[in-house]
Amino acid sequence: MEFLEQVHLFATKWIEKFRDQKISYIELVDHYLADDCQALGFQMDCGHAFSKKYGDAASSCDALNRIINEVTDIKLLGSAIYSQWRYFNHWAYDAAAILNPENRSWFILALSRLALLSGENPFLFKGELRKIRLVSNRLGYGPCPEPDEEVEQHITLNAEGQVWFSSYVFGQRRDGRYEKAHSQNLRIDKAVADRIISAFTEYFSKGYDEVVATDIGNWNMELTNTAGKVYQFSGSLCSSFEVDGIDLSDLLRDSLKMPDLYAFDGNNKPDMVNQIEVNYHRITKIKPKVPISEHAEYAVWDYEEFLIVDRESESIEHIQNIGSGCSVSRKYKVEGGVESLLEDMDAESIFDHIEGNPENVVVDPLETIDYTIKVISQKGNEKLIQGSYDKKGLPDDWAEFMESVFEFMSFYGWGEIMNPSVYGKVRRCDNDIIYCSVEFEDGCKSYYYISDDDSIQVGDCVIVPAGKDNHKAVVEVVKKEYFAEENVPLPMEKTKHIIRKCTEDDFDLPGDEPI
Repeated sequence: MEFLEQVHLFATKWIEKFRDQKISYIELVDHYLADDCQALGFQMDCGHAFSKKYGDAASSCDALNRIINEVTDIKLLGSAIYSQWRYFNHWAYDAAAILNPENRSWFILALSRLALLSGENPFLFKGELRKIRLVSNRLGYGPCPEPDEEVEQHITLNAEGQVWFSSYVFGQRRDGRYEKAHSQNLRIDKAVADRIISAFTEYFSKGYDEVVATDIGNWNMELTNTAGKVYQFSGSLCSSFEVDGIDLSDLLRDSLKMPDLYAFDGNNKPDMVNQIEVNYHRITKIKPKVPISEHAEYAVWDYEEFLIVDRESESIEHIQNIGSGCSVSRKYKVEGGVESLLEDMDAESIFDHIEGNPENVVVDPLETIDYTIKVISQKGNEKLIQGSYDKKGLPDDWAEFMESVFEFMSFYGWGEIMNPSVYGKVRRCDNDIIYCSVEFEDGCKSYYYISDDDSIQVGDCVIVPAGKDNHKAVVEVVKKEYFAEENVPLPMEKTKHIIRKCTEDDFDLPGDEPI
């Protein structure tokens, strides 16, 4: 067997051992790795040669990660691996520290580079993906689970859209195996399956950054191509893999409609808000001067508002039911906007605390104003909140939420169709003179200036000559008008001209700079 092939087998063998979350530290620090290193001719020099060239990378994972692509000498890297192993085998105060995430990561990184230098990258999927098999186990260090507590999930999906799922509880662990709790077979739409297959192919054909942690669970995955070759991947149950901004764990959960799927991240990310529905309900009793009837002393105004903020449809809808036969609705559909609005909201904690009104609060017998808030999370959980629509009857964080929604809706305004500055605008003739009314900082009075730049609009800040000394001043244009020469509001020879539009630097103008 050729040397490179032997090195590749060595590297892939020990990568799997260091990735194995259940391995005993004895198997890693015992003589087995040293025997393999000696058989390949790697020298144990306490890392001196590697340190001389790459410094702290001989023992620091962060430092190694920065220079790993520069390493091309197989024997030098092999010597560094042998020497780092020797540290834990002989000099380390605690040999079990070889299992610590940062130490595992160092060995995995070094061995992966060794595998790449001696053969194909073991972390690259090749071919056309036919089947995905993912086993996720959430057991880590900590209290022993209850017998009926779910600890492991198996899911298999093929390119045709067939899906097999099984979950396992801790049970009595007869024969060292968990007890199957639930299983189901289903079929998803071929287009949905293609999307999953495509995303997994794209990500794992380019390699992946492995996350190693020992205090949580782990996942193991097999990707099988159409030629029948199986590629194996594994990591800790806190991995985040994204393709075009879509997390692969979320892609599986959403596509399969399995919100509790462990996938790669253990489903431990904060549950995001998908939808917020608000119902505002006011009932007002109005006593008319003339009784409505002998049985009705009051007229009743039943008024409602609905607010729906929805991530999936990327929309905000506001509906007012003002009275019988009178309803007003507004809908804002903004791609990416609603998602951004809901992005930082934690479904588990939002609207959690309400101070509540004191027992002796004064109640208006002629009016009640109540609300219902429903929060639907990405994982399918629902939270229902009800109370009186006032400061102490609402959640503490309600004002912040409403301000963000109001700011969102206000940004788009009423459009242009009802704007008098649009429908009342007179188009300029080529011989018209442009007169702009501007206001200085005190804003007490407006002054006419002639503009030679038709691109200047109401709301723009411009530089003008001001005062008897004509010093430069920053002013705001509050009105823009066109006049024929015979109709100008001020004589042209007595009206000063706008110098130009402002730049950012102009706002630092001292105000007394002469022209």
